[in-house]
Amino acid sequence: MRPSVLIGHLALALALGAIVVGHLLLIPLLCANTALVDANLARALSEPLALRCGELVLAGCVLAALASKRWLAHRAGLTLSLVAVGVAAVDRLVLIPELHQAWGRVDLVAMRPLARIEVAEQLTLVHQASLGAMVVALVGLGALAAIDRKITS
Repeated sequence: MRPSVLIGHLALALALGAIVVGHLLLIPLLCANTALVDANLARALSEPLALRCGELVLAGCVLAALASKRWLAHRAGLTLSLVAVGVAAVDRLVLIPELHQAWGRVDLVAMRPLARIEVAEQLTLVHQASLGAMVVALVGLGALAAIDRKITS
């Protein structure tokens, strides 16, 4: 197995694993578990975890982009990996800090002020859309890798 193939597969696993385990499992479970801590504290505790997961996704996407030229024979692989890098960078550097800053201005126990809750919910929707775009790009990259493997075998 060529090193670029190994690096590419590990990068895909890192990025998709951080999205699924971090953003889709751990953070929602932490925010939903208000039996031990109140909702405001749970939201504050989820911020460092979201930032680290965003960094792992970004690192995985960058590694996939670096390896994709030698890893995949198809030109669409580099394009998909660069799209994933761009979305991951915007998500980590812009959306996640803004999202947690917006939720930090809200009292989740009293559910006030309503205007700030609406802004925070809209940012949450944008963040979830960016996660969806990253998943689509990374799964497409994995599909290209499977097609390339079938052709070369």
